[in-house]
Amino acid sequence: MAQLTPRQSTQIFGWFNPRPVLQWSDVIRLGLTLDKLIGYGLCGPDLVIVQPDPAKWVERAGACLKHARFMLPWGANPFRHLGADLADVIGMGLSVTEMVRMDIDYAQLQENGMTDRTEGMFKFDEVDWMILGKM
Repeated sequence: MAQLTPRQSTQIFGWFNPRPVLQWSDVIRLGLTLDKLIGYGLCGPDLVIVQPDPAKWVERAGACLKHARFMLPWGANPFRHLGADLADVIGMGLSVTEMVRMDIDYAQLQENGMTDRTEGMFKFDEVDWMILGKM
């Protein structure tokens, strides 16, 4: 359950049915999307408490690739959870730290089509690649 401010409570539940917390069942029942909840000022750490499974956010609340950084508290993996391909991940300009938090490693990049030619598009140094598991 995520704690809500009075304003968030009235935005989500209305003036005559305010509640102090948001539960996953509320998200489902009210058809709330991740975009809507972000618009109400809820942040990733609040929402990961409501539902820790990133796949459920994709399935029921419209989470998609544009939410990848927002979903860092979930450890949402762009390939596994958000339908990304290698070009999407390159285009995101992720840091090594973000990749580690998203559970992206060197092997997964290769599995998704990274070659010696495309490896340079990440602009990482040797230490960064070692952190990602390149031997």
